[in-house]
Amino acid sequence: MKVLGITGGIGSGKSTAADYLVSLGFACIDADQIGRDLTADGKPVLSVLRDEFGGVSYDENAPGNGLVLDRKALASIVFTDPEKRRRFDSIIHAEIISEIDRLIAEYRSDDGLRGVLLDAPLMFEAGIDNRCDAVILVTADTDIRIARVVERDGTTEEDVKNRIASQMSDEEKKKLADFVVDNSGTQTQLYAQLDGIINILDLRICC
Repeated sequence: MKVLGITGGIGSGKSTAADYLVSLGFACIDADQIGRDLTADGKPVLSVLRDEFGGVSYDENAPGNGLVLDRKALASIVFTDPEKRRRFDSIIHAEIISEIDRLIAEYRSDDGLRGVLLDAPLMFEAGIDNRCDAVILVTADTDIRIARVVERDGTTEEDVKNRIASQMSDEEKKKLADFVVDNSGTQTQLYAQLDGIINILDLRICC
């Protein structure tokens, strides 16, 4: 069974593309969701994040160690400092990758699936593209990405720009991806591009 990776910067529409591929029969491993689960209320890693960066508070009603992550506060700390970003990534990436490998092995035994989709914004930064048979990069014009995130998250343009600047550029990612999808247009146009990629992959699988 093939593993198809999908990645893209904030506001690119990567999640919309991933949802469409799931509708075509792919099981989805969401690296971001794994990260959120690892940093849920009361999880052990929160004590490490608190000591390293702040952005973590204590709540007597929270489970486990009682710690609660303020995601927006942590993002404002981590995404504006490259060294802190590297340290943050090093803390959680190993655990995320371990869970990804476990899920890939589990899904490979399911003959009813068309394939496995690994959805990871930090696909190349985390070095997990080597788990994939092919990687799709979803891109969009920067102004469109900013507008999408401001509307979706209720944040500021400056915050979104900082997050974009903290990530590997699309130009760098394009050199590493097997396929590039431009999601600056309509959803129909996005789906058509994905259909074309799937057709190519099906030919590769058969040959």
